Amino acid sequence: MIVGIDIGGTSTKLGLVQDDRVVARDRIPTTEGGSPEHYVDALAKAVQDLTRDVRSVGIGAPNGNQLTGVIERAPNLPWKGDVPLARMLSDRLGVPCALGNDANAAALGEWRFGAGRGLTDLMVVTLGTGLGSGLIVDSRLLLGPFGNAGELGHMTLVMDGRSCTCGRKGCLEAYVSIRGMRRTYMELLSENGEEAPTDEDGVLPIAQAAINGQASAVQTFMHTARWLGVGLANAVAITAPQKVILFGGIARNGDLLMKPLQDWFGRSLLNIHQGRVLLGQGELPEDDAGILGAAALGAVG
Repeated sequence: MIVGIDIGGTSTKLGLVQDDRVVARDRIPTTEGGSPEHYVDALAKAVQDLTRDVRSVGIGAPNGNQLTGVIERAPNLPWKGDVPLARMLSDRLGVPCALGNDANAAALGEWRFGAGRGLTDLMVVTLGTGLGSGLIVDSRLLLGPFGNAGELGHMTLVMDGRSCTCGRKGCLEAYVSIRGMRRTYMELLSENGEEAPTDEDGVLPIAQAAINGQASAVQTFMHTARWLGVGLANAVAITAPQKVILFGGIARNGDLLMKPLQDWFGRSLLNIHQGRVLLGQGELPEDDAGILGAAALGAVG
């Protein structure tokens, strides 16, 4: 019995995983109590409410370092500085707790439970507010000496390009994340003299506008596919995985993104990888993906 915990900026999802599926689940506010200590108290109680027979706990969190069990200065979490959350929770529960970043959790989840089963080398890219990535190399999660290897989102795509939240310019994340797509869309609306059909945030309004034939929305998906296709092909040139898996809300917009992305990815690959590296979508249920991925961390941690 493994408990998987998926920590987000506003809420934390946790679930009891047995036989590769979530059999019980709960949710608490990430802002619970205000301080890390009060939050971990509430988290420990939620775990114990799920089960008193837990073998281990896995935690996926932004900026989580699997080598140290520490959340390192995560900008979208309510606590400042470094938080040794794995040790804090383990002390309260009396069982092993493994913590890693949420993108690595997604990679482990897809490798163990989803679209990467049976493969030895895999790249999982999570498209959301940012761009996260996790790499399985020779059947092992790539961590690097400092626990933060595989940050595809922060490879430079455009020299002196858009400012990124990491402090650099021109990162892939600044162009293909939700924020990046929104910026592209607003720029194209201005260039084309069109108006946004709604004030709603996120990608869904852009997708609906594209389905309705709005030029700026269609172009947004085309530009995003080109940038992402080139970025993924560059990463493949270094890591040579058997498969690249896309996960997250942006990737679930059907052919709007995937069809042009398949084209740009294929034409951008090195010749030696043509027809050998597959590109597809994640298979984990959206509501349980973070929990299953975190549980996979707990299983290997």
